[in-house]
Amino acid sequence: MIKSQNKIKNVKTKEPSFTTVNTTKKVMTTIITASTFSLLIVLFTGFDTAITTVYGKQTDTINASKIVNASKDKVWGIISDVDNNQDYWPITIVNSTNKTNNTIERDVTVPAPPFMDNNAHQIITLNPEQFTVTENQTRGAVTGVKTISLVQPENENDNFTEIKIVWNLDISRIPGIGQGFAKNGISNSVTEALEKIANVAAK
Repeated sequence: MIKSQNKIKNVKTKEPSFTTVNTTKKVMTTIITASTFSLLIVLFTGFDTAITTVYGKQTDTINASKIVNASKDKVWGIISDVDNNQDYWPITIVNSTNKTNNTIERDVTVPAPPFMDNNAHQIITLNPEQFTVTENQTRGAVTGVKTISLVQPENENDNFTEIKIVWNLDISRIPGIGQGFAKNGISNSVTEALEKIANVAAK
């Protein structure tokens, strides 16, 4: 029997406010022209795939958790097996560029909005002592840090483990009209990954 509990919470970003100022026709024409030019810059910037420092900007956070009927050691064996991440997450591993005992640097493909590059770069750090996996995505349409940790639930024996996921996202490079779809897609991928991990751990 699997005892499970899902929690998903999205933290929405405050939308910027705009002020309209009445002015002369000539000044308004200048403002409209400048605004159009700025919009084009924003749109084209969104399609850039240069490396972005993930700590530079955080626009959203996803929190999720699930209690599974399995020991911490068994669940750790699943989440730390990063070479098989595609069994749980919607990614394809293209190439591992650098690998040590507890650090993996790799290129992957991930879901991306239409007309945006789906290539991404990740640096993964394993912390066996803390039962924590940190995935730092430094390049891609969405960047950010995903932390997966295992804890012992209160009032439960050693055969139950709580999987916690905190994903600090930067989706500012996606045009505004597509950001809501992106957040929903990422939230759904977290829910599905937790369910798949729980099913494997319970076997």
